[in-house]
Amino acid sequence: MSIPGSDTIQASIVIPLYNRASLTRTCWNSIRTSTIGIKYEIIFVDNASSDETPSFLETVKNIESSLVTVLVNDRNEGFARACNQGVEAARSNVVILLNNDTIVHENWLTPLLEELATHPETGVVGSRLLYPDGAIQHAGVCIDRKHIPYHIFLGADFDDPRVCERRSFRIVTGACMAFRKKEFLDLGGFDEEYINGHEDVDLCLRYEQSGKKSVYRPDSVITHFESQSDGRMDYCQPNTHRTLRRWHNKLMQDDFNYDFIESERRIAQSPLTVAIKTPTIDKRATLSTVALNAETLARGLSRMGHKAEIHATPDWGLDDLEQDVTIVMPDTQHYLPKPYSRTVLWLSNMDQFRDVGEKRIAQYQLVIWPPDLSDTLSIQTPTLTLPSLNEALSQEDLDILESALLKLTEQKPPAQTISMPSGKVSVLMPTYNRRRTLGDAIRSVIAQDYQNWELIVVNDGGEDVSDIIENFNDERIIHHTNGHGFKGKAVNTAFSLSSGEYIAYLDDDDVWYPHHLERAMFMLCNLPGVDMTYSDTVNTTKETCGDTHKVTSRLPVQSPQITFADLLETNCIPGITVVHTRALFEAVGGMDEKLKVLIDFDMWRRLAMRTTPYHVSEVTAEHFLRPSKTTSGEGQITNLHMASKRQYLANACRVLRKKMPATLDPKIRVKQVHVRQKVQALFVNEQGDYYYYDCKNYKRAAACYRLAGKISLNVCRSLLQ
Repeated sequence: MSIPGSDTIQASIVIPLYNRASLTRTCWNSIRTSTIGIKYEIIFVDNASSDETPSFLETVKNIESSLVTVLVNDRNEGFARACNQGVEAARSNVVILLNNDTIVHENWLTPLLEELATHPETGVVGSRLLYPDGAIQHAGVCIDRKHIPYHIFLGADFDDPRVCERRSFRIVTGACMAFRKKEFLDLGGFDEEYINGHEDVDLCLRYEQSGKKSVYRPDSVITHFESQSDGRMDYCQPNTHRTLRRWHNKLMQDDFNYDFIESERRIAQSPLTVAIKTPTIDKRATLSTVALNAETLARGLSRMGHKAEIHATPDWGLDDLEQDVTIVMPDTQHYLPKPYSRTVLWLSNMDQFRDVGEKRIAQYQLVIWPPDLSDTLSIQTPTLTLPSLNEALSQEDLDILESALLKLTEQKPPAQTISMPSGKVSVLMPTYNRRRTLGDAIRSVIAQDYQNWELIVVNDGGEDVSDIIENFNDERIIHHTNGHGFKGKAVNTAFSLSSGEYIAYLDDDDVWYPHHLERAMFMLCNLPGVDMTYSDTVNTTKETCGDTHKVTSRLPVQSPQITFADLLETNCIPGITVVHTRALFEAVGGMDEKLKVLIDFDMWRRLAMRTTPYHVSEVTAEHFLRPSKTTSGEGQITNLHMASKRQYLANACRVLRKKMPATLDPKIRVKQVHVRQKVQALFVNEQGDYYYYDCKNYKRAAACYRLAGKISLNVCRSLLQ
């Protein structure tokens, strides 16, 4: 490393502060005694500390005026803002952010400067952080099965071989990180919307997005007392939600890439990117056998120098454009191979073979199966014999797999080109007395990346909105006024005025993100057999503040990949993200105009009887929630389940009574009968309450109670058989 002249500051150390003067004093002393031979400055940023911190800083400033800069805020601006202020004031192009609850060890700074001086591809450098007892606190940050960042080697021994080598991670901690000032400022610095948490995660992912690496240097050692700042964990949940919302598709599990010694990692001559599709990882439960198998396989591929990703069921709908090969581990739910991908099916037993079926197997380019299957079965698809994933794979097995995957990448995928989305989308938007939010909803349609659309706004007998629509001056927007007939009638009217080959839905108080239609149309135009898509949303809670609304929380909601069986009793499809072919709307006859509630639920159920809805694994819309002032709700979405549970259940019974296709699985049909009987029992019981309390007709009430009990008993008997 070249050493600049003695008058040149080589590093600016920025330390944000809020109280804890004793910790700051200890940190300061350790820097002064353990940083030898390097010209540095220290920038303290005090967030309005109320303890002895101001007097300590004044003393230090008087003693070391050329070494120390003190910035003082009138209030606690938070960690992100304080760090940004310190970086802006730095005189060196190399900045080190350091928490005040740390003690630096001898020679701690040299490896950080060396990394940035000799590796232009490195954007951020992190240190080895220890607890006071010497155990590892930080040696790199990974993503777990729930898409949550965590310290992978937390609590490991100081000399654990896995933490003793330089490694590239996607994320390193902000408790001590070094970077180049210009690059940091060019990326916008820390996101100040975070409050004392996840700033470092977001920053490192932005560095990654720009093509830079985050690197862990074990030879820079620091003791970290961790989370000593007042209120450090108060905003953990909103910070996590913000990260999930922003980096939903980038926070894929990657911890299996590091659970071995870095020097054991091969350098692959032709590195592959492999997606492993696992259908049964329950992210809220204990680890399944399939998940363990997937992680074992991913770890093996990583050690051989390849990049592996694990996609659980909710992640199947990623576009997989960057993957060279997809490996599918089958289970009860079937994966739909993307025709532009090279896809491998890995079977472990005869039951999986029967469950997938030869028709689906023909969609794969390679089938891997154990010896006992290869000896008894014959299929047209090319095969490879390897042990079941329930058994340990030897290095020889992995070498055979690598060779087969490399050979597969030399072949062209079934669909040699990717189709550009085409076709007009008709956006159906009913509105009723929501002038304040209608404009934002329309603007989100106009802002779509996919511009081949028309918007049909049907006023369902509410206050006039023609002036709002006229102000947009867009010929693609059609406005029509109905008499008040609830949402079903308004949507059907909008459909009758539409002309697009595809149908999409948006409520008058929600918004789409710009890529919503483009993502849906990409899947509809490139996946044969996909006629209906839906995606993920952010649920945003708003409170009324005069003529406007104030956002109080944002929660990203990841939808599952569903079939009709998942819609037997409740809805798990966010309606504002649904896009489907026009033919499907015509086939089911549109929305049920006699329903006052459960309108969307009824519609998606009937569509799912005819096609399998395809989940697009991206957040593409924002759904706004507001506390209703009355039980009747605000606008079209009513709280009928609160105002009249009896009428609500009557609507539910209407939904569940509808005829199902004869082709439906008999097991699903039986379950549907049980669900319908359960809701009927609840409805009849509510009828009994109505006659008893409201009508004082005790005889009819008793008859209702008896009937409800009889239906419930029959359901219980059926379930026990």
